[in-house]
Amino acid sequence: MSTIIPVYFDYASSLCYIAWRIAARLEAELGVAMSWRPVHIAAQHPECRPGDLIGGDTRAKIERVASDTGIALRIPERWCDSRAALEGAVLAEECACAAAYHGEVFAALYERGDDIGDRTVVVRAAVAAGLPMGRFMEFVATRRAAPQLALIRDEAQRQGVAGYPTFLLGEFPLTGIQPLETMRLLLARHIERTRAGLPH
Repeated sequence: MSTIIPVYFDYASSLCYIAWRIAARLEAELGVAMSWRPVHIAAQHPECRPGDLIGGDTRAKIERVASDTGIALRIPERWCDSRAALEGAVLAEECACAAAYHGEVFAALYERGDDIGDRTVVVRAAVAAGLPMGRFMEFVATRRAAPQLALIRDEAQRQGVAGYPTFLLGEFPLTGIQPLETMRLLLARHIERTRAGLPH
């Protein structure tokens, strides 16, 4: 049985895309399953407000992490509005196609350079992931995911999540992303302790 690791994320974060790419390499290798938990960054961090330019310091940090991890991406000029995409992630989880949905949304923003604040882009990603268009559009339009997203936000706060991505390793919130080999060692150690019933 796979060890499940919650990962708090927002599609708007370039570092979360890098984390997604690295996690995909490690899941099968280590026998671990990432549970991607959507949190709206802009609701907690005003400096990430949709439409605002991604500042030089933040851009430099993303470029440095991308170089360190060997993950190429297109860094957006501005923070995007990820609300609809995050709401769609809740439906994708219900429909058992979350992994495909995350991949489509991340690829749209960081590989093709599309604006996921544009509802048509998110709908296209949802359909490509296997979600029925009508159900997806109704789900997002009626804000049905809002209570679930609020619960996840509160859960993240209780766990001491201060940034995104955050991998929750037992009671230890690992914020940010490290190169592949470092992540492999950290996750392997966590898995060993979990399976041995040891505290973290």
